[in-house]
Amino acid sequence: MSGFFSKDAILLGAFEHDKFLYVIGVLTAALTAFYMFRLLFITFGGSFRGSEEQRHHIHESPAAMTIPLIVLAVLAIIGGFVGVPEVFMHGGEKLADYLSPVIRPVTEHKVSHSTEMLLMALTTVIAIVAIVIAWMRYRSYKEEQPSAFGKVLENKWYVDELYDSIVVRPVNKLGVFANKYFEKSGIDALVNGVGRMVNYGGRQMRWLQSGQVGSYILLMVISMLMFFVLQFFLRK
Repeated sequence: MSGFFSKDAILLGAFEHDKFLYVIGVLTAALTAFYMFRLLFITFGGSFRGSEEQRHHIHESPAAMTIPLIVLAVLAIIGGFVGVPEVFMHGGEKLADYLSPVIRPVTEHKVSHSTEMLLMALTTVIAIVAIVIAWMRYRSYKEEQPSAFGKVLENKWYVDELYDSIVVRPVNKLGVFANKYFEKSGIDALVNGVGRMVNYGGRQMRWLQSGQVGSYILLMVISMLMFFVLQFFLRK
């Protein structure tokens, strides 16, 4: 019962603005009623489908869990009547009026009260039909092999598998390829090569630092002669 009146308010707004969206909303509401009661009947209907060992360990939840659920259940049943529409039980959108200072007031609906009641009755009947179908199908549920389309639904339309094939695996292969041919053979080789070159150059250059002053003077004279020769031959 949670969201009953809010659901009809949303469907009424869709009916006023776009009939196609209203049809989609009604079908969605029917599916919601179907799968929620399917869940209820499969969980609490039929024979126990666990093992005998599991049967002996079944017990009610402690009060710390049960009491909050009871409070939520009561509020779910009666909470919607706080904002009950004016057309139903002489309501007056009390919650909307209370929030009107901070939330824009709800505009008046363009349809008549009779049309609003008819739409509310229609969605209720459709939900009840969906519940009856779920009850007839799953009241004595037994595990069975799903059909071909059932396997598609069971595997979530194979979206995970499709995503894995189209995105995850190609990206992983691209990462392995980039790691092998770009990271190791390219970037790492360049960085390590620069390091090795600097290391090798340092080892070779250190031989020039012999500590012999005569060698330093000789190298200085040779360097000056080289500059003079280059200047002589390269000048224009």
